[in-house]
Amino acid sequence: MSAREDWVEQARAEGLAPAEAGAPERPWPVVVLTALGAWLAVPPFIFLLAMIFGRDWDHGPMAYIEGIGLLTLAVVLLRSRALPLFVEQAAIPLLLTGGVCLGYGLARDLSNDGAALTGLVIGAALIALLPQGWLRVLLGAGMAGLVAFLIHLALRDLTPHAWYRFDGGQPLTQAALLLAFGLAMAGLQARAGRNAATAPIAAAMEPALAGWWIVVLACHALAAGWSFGAVGAFGPTANVSRDLWAGMPAGHAVLHTASRGLSVALVLIAAVWLQHRWRLAGAARMLPPVLVLAALAALMPALGGTLLVLSLMLSTRRWRLAMLAGAAAVWAIGALYYEWHLPLAHKSLALVAAGAALLAWVRWLAWHPAPAPGTASPATFAMRGAPAVLIGAGVLALAVVNVGIAGRERLIDTGRPVFVKLAPVDPRSLMQGDYMRLSYDLPGVDWSSRHRVEAPMLWGARPRIAVTLDARGVAQSPRLLGPDEAAPPGTQLLQLTPKGGGWTFVSDGWFFKEGEAQRWQAARYGEFRVTPEGKGLLVRVVGEDLKPL
Repeated sequence: MSAREDWVEQARAEGLAPAEAGAPERPWPVVVLTALGAWLAVPPFIFLLAMIFGRDWDHGPMAYIEGIGLLTLAVVLLRSRALPLFVEQAAIPLLLTGGVCLGYGLARDLSNDGAALTGLVIGAALIALLPQGWLRVLLGAGMAGLVAFLIHLALRDLTPHAWYRFDGGQPLTQAALLLAFGLAMAGLQARAGRNAATAPIAAAMEPALAGWWIVVLACHALAAGWSFGAVGAFGPTANVSRDLWAGMPAGHAVLHTASRGLSVALVLIAAVWLQHRWRLAGAARMLPPVLVLAALAALMPALGGTLLVLSLMLSTRRWRLAMLAGAAAVWAIGALYYEWHLPLAHKSLALVAAGAALLAWVRWLAWHPAPAPGTASPATFAMRGAPAVLIGAGVLALAVVNVGIAGRERLIDTGRPVFVKLAPVDPRSLMQGDYMRLSYDLPGVDWSSRHRVEAPMLWGARPRIAVTLDARGVAQSPRLLGPDEAAPPGTQLLQLTPKGGGWTFVSDGWFFKEGEAQRWQAARYGEFRVTPEGKGLLVRVVGEDLKPL
């Protein structure tokens, strides 16, 4: 027996690995096709149950009987050894259907908190009974969701309404408490893992805690709000007005400040934890990035908890969760752009200062290497290549940005001038200064129900519009083309862009300096530079006479 086989066999004997551990993995096409067949075989069975017991499902114990019966059958199948793949895949929809039936009965007959608490007990029992790790991950995430729901029920009437509902208080409170519960369970897991008798419990908790941490990071991302990149793809998010902020009670301001203080404290705790686990040589050398992150956490309450999860995952070598936590931290930093409490100039200055401080620190590390390489920690090894990585990333970023700038300048120089009639709406944004949100008198642009694009267009190529240009270059007689329809001779193509769940042409916003709203009220057309393929760039907005405002 090889060393690996011996290790797997010992893990099976001690209950730390399932019976199928070490077995050859099934090819994923076989798994997918078998799962598809199993799922297609289950719905007729569920439909038969609905036909037989449908009338009794809304009243009486039938929802419980069906739920408990299906859950029991699914658990028995999933715990069976050498289970055929088809039967294993068929047990999954039985498990989900049983959970839905049982959840329906509990929500029907119990209060919200009573149903959630019962669901937690059922989830814990399923985690103990089911050996599949991925199911334990889902169950752990579901239990975290139930706890978040209980937190909402407990705190919705105990906190200032405006802070809790409109200023990120709800997801932030849920994220903080879920983080605290997760840390407590991680401590219990670590203690259980040190004892051979309780090691199987620690092993069962591992995937469930992974699901828990995923929900914790999701709550932190939700508390951060829309990130800069996501808004570009999905459209802007609603924000609280400054008038509402000005009229909020003192308790709101206290909680607002306390959440930022907690975020800073969590960053410092994360730094201390990493120092404790990694035993960094010359810990003072790591102080500058800690201070920078703490300063950013003071602006973003959701960043501190995310960085604490990141430090925990890094120190325990849970690399996948560490990558997810890192993505959540980047999301939180990107959300600073839409933090409406601060002017855009102040936010930009804060990010520039943070970047300059980090760059200066990396440059200092490059000129002052650690004096004792023999005691280097994993972090020290990683930092040796940090200057080259940062410089390379900076060069790559500059290259990408400048290539994009060059392409747009070339489009401005060589593109065909096209004027499209527009209809400005929503003339102000608290986040980004003053701007006009633009819509165009084009078919397919979602500003009038008579011009909506049919849903199938969303799944194919981008919609295209054929227009004719008059002597002034104004788009006339726009017509939405079919997916494979060629543009009529003598027309100009306009390719639509997805935005906010609909379509627009190039851009749905025109930004201008604060205080100049009256100047742009006379805008009637958007001036574009367009390629023969229909890709365009918004150059300016002009008046009825097509002259710059």
